[in-house]
Amino acid sequence: MKNKTGLLLLMLLILTNSGISQQSNGHAPEATAAEATLSFRDIPDIKEAFIDAAPKDRKDGILVGELGIDGGNKALILKLAQKIAKDNTDKFDSFLITYKGKLLFESYYSRGRSNLPHPQASATKAYTCMALGRAIQLGYLTMDDLHKPVVSFLRELDPTKFVAGVEKITLHQAMTMRSGIRISNEQREELEKNPSKLIGQGQVQGILEHSAPITTESQNFKYQGDPVLVMQVLDAVVPGSAKDFIKNELLDKIGITTYGWRTDVSGLPRSGSGSSMTSRDMVKWGTLAMNKGKWNGEQLVPEAFITKATSRILLTGDEDVYGGGKDVSNQGYGYYWWNADLKYGNKSYYSTSAQGGGGQFIILIRELDLMVVVTAHENDNSTLQIIAESILPAFVQNSIPTMSGKIDSQDKSSVLEGSYLGQKAPGLIPELFAPDIIRTKHREAEAAFTPDLKEFYFRRRGGEYKNNTLVVIQYKNNRWIESVVPPRAGEPFISSDGKTLYLGNKYRERTNSGWSAVKSLDAPFKDIPIMRLTVSAKGTFYFDEASETGPIRYSRLIDGKREKPLAVNIDMGNWNAHPFIAPDESYLIWDDQRESGYGNADLYISFRQEDGSWGAAISLGDQINTEFGEAYGSVSPDGKYFFFHRSFGGDRGDIFWVDAQIFEALRPKQ
Repeated sequence: MKNKTGLLLLMLLILTNSGISQQSNGHAPEATAAEATLSFRDIPDIKEAFIDAAPKDRKDGILVGELGIDGGNKALILKLAQKIAKDNTDKFDSFLITYKGKLLFESYYSRGRSNLPHPQASATKAYTCMALGRAIQLGYLTMDDLHKPVVSFLRELDPTKFVAGVEKITLHQAMTMRSGIRISNEQREELEKNPSKLIGQGQVQGILEHSAPITTESQNFKYQGDPVLVMQVLDAVVPGSAKDFIKNELLDKIGITTYGWRTDVSGLPRSGSGSSMTSRDMVKWGTLAMNKGKWNGEQLVPEAFITKATSRILLTGDEDVYGGGKDVSNQGYGYYWWNADLKYGNKSYYSTSAQGGGGQFIILIRELDLMVVVTAHENDNSTLQIIAESILPAFVQNSIPTMSGKIDSQDKSSVLEGSYLGQKAPGLIPELFAPDIIRTKHREAEAAFTPDLKEFYFRRRGGEYKNNTLVVIQYKNNRWIESVVPPRAGEPFISSDGKTLYLGNKYRERTNSGWSAVKSLDAPFKDIPIMRLTVSAKGTFYFDEASETGPIRYSRLIDGKREKPLAVNIDMGNWNAHPFIAPDESYLIWDDQRESGYGNADLYISFRQEDGSWGAAISLGDQINTEFGEAYGSVSPDGKYFFFHRSFGGDRGDIFWVDAQIFEALRPKQ
């Protein structure tokens, strides 16, 4: 490379604008022996940026390729690199990109050095998560243990001194920052006066003595020191120490030898921050997660654990947290892995990321098989936005948008083809349904498809939709077209034969020209304030009532006549609403409020037993239920997908969907 940065930038500008490939012909900058002894804040800036679009094979276990040849738009990525090199206001130290398993781009700026571990700050939490996953893979813990109290693993504690509610803190809650621990500054100062008492499990003892009582109300998302609990459990269950376990069973396995990991006051490795990794070693952590826990064919961490850890278990409710931007939305949290939707054009891509203060990121976008690793210092929260606007365009195939914008009642339409509005089917982790088509900043709820899957009905409220408004998206002339269905009516449910659209205590019938006028059900149903009525294949009604918190009721069709409504014999909670009956009546789904629930409203299922009675109410679990409100569950006509609504308060909420196979794990074994 040239010795003068200005000449380098000029060459970059000329080559990029002319479409000519550009890459460094030198070696990635390395820290000198003297620099390696300095604190990170004292590392001097490198004299010129290092930019390589064909990274060297260093025999470090990372496959390499060439940007442009092995994927990606080289000109766009070099344009970004040029901008960073010219005016590094975001204080980037390195930027690396892997695509389809190969490192295609490697760059260093400012304090970045290829051989110098970079402080990871809170990205350390993701490594702590992976260490716990490794313990599960080796059998020292199980996936079921995630839902057991943290204190049940720690034998050196004195429970007689705990504050109330400590048993409510499970590993799952600690790993989602929902322990419920609340320690005042005064109590924290009191703890820190006696560091000798915080050695080993004394650290947890002190925390659980000095916290305010643990309650359901306190167990909401709060970004704090919960990883301490997880590291303590890891140390308690693995042979030897947590420190040796992490080194021998994880770091050594993936070839990380040059790193730092500070020790906590307890004597254990710090769990929430304190590690240092090189940028290429961050790629290794990301590769382990991207490959669902496998490294060189060996399953180091269970796939089910990785799936859980990197899923959107909860939404943080903050659209402007670290790394945010105008094309970044639905920021959420898994097991110490953050997640967000990154928008490019008219499509959003789910991303999951390890994040650390100052600008440390390992960002995974599975749909594109794309990983971006970033290190920085004093970053201004722009990284995810930069990924959305400057890196996604380089890797999205056919990147010219195929839609003119969000469909609305002005007859804008989508050319997406296929069932379910042309959406890619979800797996066992819930995803937003058709966010680029139906989602607005307001409230979308309900989900009702016709049996041929060519019409989708839902309700929208907020903004110009002052009241709940029935909306339909229909597949006509190879296009999905949205329109409003007047007049205002109840919650939609379509019979299994597609001939009747039920709307609470009203209904419409299918005619040759569309739906008939709205009609009222016969007595006594027309006089009952029904919110949602669903119907089995043999005609049995299941419905709720808006005027009371009583049981869900049903009414069979016997010899052509309706029987008097009867209460469903299931133990229900404080609020029982919006039932969905399976076509064969093998299960019933509804939303409910219970003291033991996750949030404002949760979804439950009951399975029909062999003797015809209903089984116990079973929560759909923490993949579906969150601290927000979940409601309006329904299953698609083909039985493949479960749809539900998640409310974020006021006129704000979205429709999610997930593979209906999730029910099988809940079905009691008979």
